[in-house]
Amino acid sequence: MTYESVPAPSGRRYKADEIILYGIDLNDANSVAHLEVGLVGKAELQIKLASSGGVTGSTVLAYGYAFEGHCYRLDSTRIFIITGPNAEDAKGCGFDGLGYKMWRITASEQILEISTAFGDARTLILDSQLPGKRSPSSYAITLRMAHRNGRLNNE
Repeated sequence: MTYESVPAPSGRRYKADEIILYGIDLNDANSVAHLEVGLVGKAELQIKLASSGGVTGSTVLAYGYAFEGHCYRLDSTRIFIITGPNAEDAKGCGFDGLGYKMWRITASEQILEISTAFGDARTLILDSQLPGKRSPSSYAITLRMAHRNGRLNNE
């Protein structure tokens, strides 16, 4: 049985815009997520979730999600910081009983994605800025046209 044929869990009240995110919680008992950095020697990035108002959150390494009863896998693992809903043991979509967790969020909920890339400086800085690889919003969009008193030619 493939994950596409395993329906997303139900049993709660139906919410039309609910997304169920499947993954693992990277936080330890002190609410710190440890991400190893592949630099020379041993180095790690620590993400600590702290709140003065008692807001709880999770640093989630996500593998897939369910929406409107259908299951989907992400093209690659992604890291999200989700505040609010507590993690539950995963049910449905092939994640049952394997130690995965699930978070029930709405489509309008604000979350933070942490994008990671590892490589040399040439690849991450220089090559990524070559024309065709940059974000379109980073190009200077200017057009200069000398109109010569409203004329487009010299006549």
